[in-house]
Amino acid sequence: MHRFFVDPDHIQGETVTLTGDTSRQIFRVLRLRPGEQIIVLDDTGWEFSVDLSSVSASQVTGSITRKALNGAEPRVAITLYQAMIRPEKFEFVLQKATELGVVGIVPVICERSIANPEGSRLSPNKRQRWERIIAEATEQCGRGRLPILSDPVTFAEATASATHPAIIPWEAEDSLGIKSALRSLNPFPADQYVRPELVEGQIHTQSSDGHISIFIGPEGGFTQEEIDVANSASITSVTLGKRILRSETAAVAAITAVMYEIGELGG
Repeated sequence: MHRFFVDPDHIQGETVTLTGDTSRQIFRVLRLRPGEQIIVLDDTGWEFSVDLSSVSASQVTGSITRKALNGAEPRVAITLYQAMIRPEKFEFVLQKATELGVVGIVPVICERSIANPEGSRLSPNKRQRWERIIAEATEQCGRGRLPILSDPVTFAEATASATHPAIIPWEAEDSLGIKSALRSLNPFPADQYVRPELVEGQIHTQSSDGHISIFIGPEGGFTQEEIDVANSASITSVTLGKRILRSETAAVAAITAVMYEIGELGG
């Protein structure tokens, strides 16, 4: 069944109203008609089954037939600190990290990062594009909450503000594997975590319970100086194995390893 995130203001009592890109997609692309059903999400963790009553390109309306809590959110909050890489690869990470269950994504400007022409702020067009990628991935994979997208930060800012425990996969680490690190750090005791918030463009976490941060380097890798900064901030260096992974592959592998350890991949 098709799923759509909407502003909570679009849900009034038992009536849902959809406009803009969403109504155009429903009418022109999906060709849904009155009597068919969709699922609407308000980004609070609730999902609503809706029977469509009227459908046009400019507006879609429907009636709520069922309200339920979404059960697809993970029980540990992962914040991904992803180094700025080539746009198409960064967008791949946005999509796959969302599907795997991260709750926050922070673009990080590292020494070897692809330059960010917008500096420390995302342009409105880029933010809109990236948030649309995140929203589409969230709808597709059945989640009930949208991951938070931060404005870019420097590596020093990221290491200083990251929620702990935190890990940083590094190709030169040869002693501590991610599996052993996760079991010793034990970031998984909370049954319910406090969800991060976006404050003035940056992700803010009120509590570290049930949270873990993952740092992924740029295409040229982290420098030794960056690893020293991270380690001094109590961020643990780990290895992902004997093979050197591309940045976008390392992000997916590290998130998957965490999700596997907490039983979020069906185990």
